[in-house]
Amino acid sequence: MDNDRLDRVRIPHPLSVLDQIEQDHEAEDSAYLQSCDTPWGEVLAAYIDVLTELITSQAEGDEPGEQADA
Repeated sequence: MDNDRLDRVRIPHPLSVLDQIEQDHEAEDSAYLQSCDTPWGEVLAAYIDVLTELITSQAEGDEPGEQADA
């Protein structure tokens, strides 16, 4: 009889449950970010600029086979 009851209950796939949770949080996060006064576009652009500078400086100074002068 338990099998009959399980056949009638539709159990969602775990990945679809996780996807729904992600979508719910994404909507909440989006609403929160839009309600803030922080200029997120400018903050992200500055962050990307700093990361680009770090990557560029490391790529120029840390070539494979080079040893630091000590």
